[in-house]
Amino acid sequence: MPLASRPNFSQQSDEVLLQLVAQRNLAAYELLYRRHAQVMFNLIARIVHDPAAAEDLLQDVFWQIWENAHQYRGSGAALAWMMRVARNRSLDQLRRQGARPPTVSADAEEVENIADGTTIEETVEMQMRRAQVQRALDSIPEDQRRCLELAYFEGLSQREIAEQTNLAVGTIKSRIRIGLEKVERLLRGSGVRDASG
Repeated sequence: MPLASRPNFSQQSDEVLLQLVAQRNLAAYELLYRRHAQVMFNLIARIVHDPAAAEDLLQDVFWQIWENAHQYRGSGAALAWMMRVARNRSLDQLRRQGARPPTVSADAEEVENIADGTTIEETVEMQMRRAQVQRALDSIPEDQRRCLELAYFEGLSQREIAEQTNLAVGTIKSRIRIGLEKVERLLRGSGVRDASG
């Protein structure tokens, strides 16, 4: 196929791409790979603790996605479905080797969710939402972002923020309110249904 006539799916959601993969669309498949291979490799490597094996498993996982994309029913995020394929394939590999599934480590919240085995979809949804929130925060003015970060990430009261920044409490309240409104608008624009939740 000439490059000029090759479809451009870059604006399509993962869900649409996965439906196209089910119809054997190679361009959609390649885009899904480019978007998510690294995060899926990271998940696999955390489970099998072997980068070379993780690389091989990643290829197996994407082959399985190509073969079984029709099994994705459109309920939940496509990435969550793909991550579940990666997780299951990785755990199968461990079982074949007689190894135990990963145990929880103090510094790996994701591994805790993997070991739990029931929350991979929620984990992916949370990671996606976190990334959307971070992008929204990065888009608002620095003074508003700083107040929101101090309030919500560092747990400071409005009075403590005022003392730390040498600003009036009223100014802090205003910046937090305006910043939250902007973040909420940006999140709604990016498809987060309940931006306040």
